[in-house]
Amino acid sequence: MQQYLKRLKLIALLIFTIELLSVVALFLCYHYNVWELQSKLTVSMVFLVVIGLVALDWIFIFLVLIKIHYIRYKNNLTTANLFGTTIQDSISFTKLGVVVVDDDQNVIWSNELINQSYDELLDRNILDIFPMLRVLQESNDEDKTVKLPIKDLIFEVSYLKNSNVYFFKNTTDYDNLLKYSKEQAIVLGIIMIDNYDDLSSNEDENSDAMSKVRTRVNEYFKQYGVLLRKYSSNSYFAICNYESLLKMIDNGFSILDIVKEQAGEDEITPTLSIGFAHDFPSVSKLNEMANNAIDIAISRGGDQAVVSKYGADLQFFGGKSEAGEKRNKVKVRVLSDSFTSLLKTAKNVLIMGHSQMDMDALGACLGVKGICDSLKIMSSIVYDPKLVERKTKAAFTSTFSKEEAREIAVSPREALSKITSKTILVCVDFHRPSLALSKDVLESCDKIIVIDHHRRSEEFIENPIFTYIETTASSASELIAELVKYSSLNPPIEISPSFATLMLSGVFLDTNYFRSTTSGFRTFEASMILKNFGADNVKADDFLKDEYEEHLLISKIISTIETPYKGVVYCVAEKGFVVDPTTLSKVANQCIAMKGVNAAFAIGKISDNEIKISARSDGNINVQLICEKLGGGGHYTMAATNLYKTNDLKEAVDRLELVLRDYLEEARKNIGNEGED
Repeated sequence: MQQYLKRLKLIALLIFTIELLSVVALFLCYHYNVWELQSKLTVSMVFLVVIGLVALDWIFIFLVLIKIHYIRYKNNLTTANLFGTTIQDSISFTKLGVVVVDDDQNVIWSNELINQSYDELLDRNILDIFPMLRVLQESNDEDKTVKLPIKDLIFEVSYLKNSNVYFFKNTTDYDNLLKYSKEQAIVLGIIMIDNYDDLSSNEDENSDAMSKVRTRVNEYFKQYGVLLRKYSSNSYFAICNYESLLKMIDNGFSILDIVKEQAGEDEITPTLSIGFAHDFPSVSKLNEMANNAIDIAISRGGDQAVVSKYGADLQFFGGKSEAGEKRNKVKVRVLSDSFTSLLKTAKNVLIMGHSQMDMDALGACLGVKGICDSLKIMSSIVYDPKLVERKTKAAFTSTFSKEEAREIAVSPREALSKITSKTILVCVDFHRPSLALSKDVLESCDKIIVIDHHRRSEEFIENPIFTYIETTASSASELIAELVKYSSLNPPIEISPSFATLMLSGVFLDTNYFRSTTSGFRTFEASMILKNFGADNVKADDFLKDEYEEHLLISKIISTIETPYKGVVYCVAEKGFVVDPTTLSKVANQCIAMKGVNAAFAIGKISDNEIKISARSDGNINVQLICEKLGGGGHYTMAATNLYKTNDLKEAVDRLELVLRDYLEEARKNIGNEGED
């Protein structure tokens, strides 16, 4: 058909050209009176010639249309004409559409099923009609298929290049059934009231607030078709389908904000932790995933929802409020006894902090070392001077002689040689494998204990035998001090004054000398515990003092301060400088101390191919969520992230500004929604 149309176009062009040349020649001959045409040719004769030419053109067009109609009728074959009734029945039964194209992808034939679904395919380029099919045209895999919606139908399309044939398999029923199955797939969840003990401590004052919380929880989940069953005083078990879960995800789990509005007169703000699991056929596995999700939500400080999809990354919602201090001394005593009982089963203990070890990580390691020494258990701290912050290294070398240092610490290579099946590795001040001071040591140990005060991230050390993550604690040294104090061992655990001094220095560092919002009465109590063990607060302060050059550098970095958004500032260290991580922390601390600053970020290179962003907040902005989106983490008001394999400070600033924009836009949207309510 296409070839025939091309020929017709050439013939029409030729006829039109001949007619035009004839008219021009006649006009010239008439103008120059060739053959005395001016006396022979009259107006009526010219009119007749024009009428004749027009009539010939109309006859030509009419004949062409008849010919095209004949060709179309001739090509309008049915499947039965081409393949016979048996093949036609098979194709009809399987709901298979067939489209044949030429080398230019123009449709030259399509069967009845396609003609019923889409009109006027013939002689049109199929890639212009269905651009999604270009994937098949460009692919070398003949088994590749594309899902193509046409009106209310869904087709799975494959392409045979050698034959120039597209096969359209109608999968509408299957896809609708699959969609329905996914929507109705079972979802399990657990909902917990975080501060139930505080809310129910005085029944008369808080019964109304607790009653409102339970009412709002039941109303919200009933609205989304969730079946709730209370299985303890502060916990609910939830069952729903995936369609209901999707609606709650789209809603952003607004129940988290609704519950916080039910605060009683005593200003105790109730919060929820929520964990949902889906996309696995085994109910027992879903239950395990839901329990893990709720554990993560609680370990991150509560007031958030965690959705766990099998084989996929966790989804986090909420986490916009800072966890209040709610540690229980009885719980700490139980944890301390469990911790020491596990240590007693070990032949030897290795203790490890995070890479770029700071004073808090070193102090916590020394605290665990002191516990092991009291239990008469062989123990060593995994220590690499190249992976320790400058001030931490200076404090360690000035506190201990070379002989003492050899007894306390071992290199990662020496640690690997000490590992046996009865070795326990205690990881302090971190819980992400990527942050370990030595990943080889971490991967070589089967028995691992995790003690940390940072909000739990999705990345977590696999299968620890003991986990103590307390986000309300100001520092890891504070947690270790409490484990020492509340241990039931007799005689009690003793910590040497030098260990206690370095632990106190770690508390000073992570609390910014008790100015951080994470500092609570337990922080001061932990400091008192360390002081009772002989901690020297003057030395602890000296370990953190700035040198003259560092003070100048901090001032220089602060002078680069920029304000991308109101109340948000960032500083960037000069491109040529490699800055100590603690220096960036101090820059952020000084910036957040400025009036009108709600969040501060200090950015700088800490090695040739690594950039660190240190973040601080006054409590109005959750810097932990911001740093998590950049690959880091931390606390609500203190967080950080390391950008690896890069030395481009501008790229780091651009990434930070992008995350800030998204975070602040979401915050404004949430405030707007609350205003509408």
